[in-house]
Amino acid sequence: MEIQNLNTPFGEFLSGKYEKSFAYKTIKDRLPVIITSIIDNISQCKDSIITKYGLNCSEELKQVIGQLSELKSEMMTNKPLKFIDSSDNGKEDISKWNECIKNQQFQNENLLTWYNSVWLFSECYMYRRVAHIFLSTATLFTYDYFEKQKHDNFTTSLETISVLANYTMKVLNESKSNLIENQKNCFTTLLKSTLWGNKCDLSLSQGSAVKIEDMVDQTKTLDENILIDHSDLIWTRLNHFHADYKDTTIDIVLDNAGYELFTDFCIAAFLIENDFAKKIRFHVKSIPWFVSDVTERDLFWTIDTMKNSNHKNLMKLGHRCSKYLEDNKWTVEIESFWTEPYDFSQMKVESLQLYNKLSEAILIIFKGDLNYRKLMGDINWDYETDLKTALRGFQPTNIVALRTVKADLIVGVPHKKVNELFSKQENWMETGQYGLIHSYFVDNNL
Repeated sequence: MEIQNLNTPFGEFLSGKYEKSFAYKTIKDRLPVIITSIIDNISQCKDSIITKYGLNCSEELKQVIGQLSELKSEMMTNKPLKFIDSSDNGKEDISKWNECIKNQQFQNENLLTWYNSVWLFSECYMYRRVAHIFLSTATLFTYDYFEKQKHDNFTTSLETISVLANYTMKVLNESKSNLIENQKNCFTTLLKSTLWGNKCDLSLSQGSAVKIEDMVDQTKTLDENILIDHSDLIWTRLNHFHADYKDTTIDIVLDNAGYELFTDFCIAAFLIENDFAKKIRFHVKSIPWFVSDVTERDLFWTIDTMKNSNHKNLMKLGHRCSKYLEDNKWTVEIESFWTEPYDFSQMKVESLQLYNKLSEAILIIFKGDLNYRKLMGDINWDYETDLKTALRGFQPTNIVALRTVKADLIVGVPHKKVNELFSKQENWMETGQYGLIHSYFVDNNL
């Protein structure tokens, strides 16, 4: 396969075969660096890993490092994607990955390689291969090789987290007495805080710490960077749901641990305390994923860390989050589909049970760039395409996508605006500096 010196044409899948695309840069530069960082982290933390997992893991650590180096070499030399063998501890998705590799090879009439496959597939495949290396061991199958970076992201953000904790506790304490207009302002601030919290993507920064500004003050100044802002519409619809339904569920499909997850807790607490939802279901990843994606362990670690904080309001908010879980107002949902090789238009066929479960909710909030790409099918849609078209039939219920732009696809934005942004900064789609609060309501879409 020849690499083409092009941007991804409209209507084509994002792929590393287009040399001017972010997919190409990711496969060439970013993903190898992420594998290197895992190897470095294992080498630096070897003694503590052995202390935790036992002396028997010492030899397996050497094997893991060798296999990671081999995976990195496969990628850098554009080798064909290998089938995943069945030595995983308790994973049932291997046959699905192998079937997808086989089907794509058949469709392409070529061996499937890192660069000629759909970017969404090859990038997810890399993380699944990394997980496979650890899941195939006798001692390290529960080890989270991204955990340190995720914890560091939270602890280095404590100053900003504390400011948002103060604001959130004030809002929650005043919830029942707030005038509707003030309540709306609080909702918008928290919604935009969780949008901009999505800038903290460790896969984009290749595992390095991300600087976070005080988002409570920043939300208004960043408004000009929100290319689609459906905040008012979402607020209006939430109030309609509040009036029309008694037992309401809202699903939040999480993205990043650390600061972003904390912002998700803040908006979720607001929704519960103001009766916009009787239940919030947090959807997490079942394995370490895209460096900073939230696992169940990350979620509980974050709440425990909040509860043990010296900061009064952060501690109080942590105890409140814990009580929501205790009372079943918040639940943590683990579905393997989120780390399987499918975009969301395939969910109804590949995971009907999950599709039906999501259909129970009045609203799904999809966080982050990877979820956005899966909503879009990793297709480079014409920028002015409407969201309903790009969803390609994925309509389990009402949808909100909160995303800072970190990949070169977007819908619902006029060509004039996109061209203006390109004239200012050629790589604006890769920076996370621009955001979307984009909604699709099944009975009143935009």
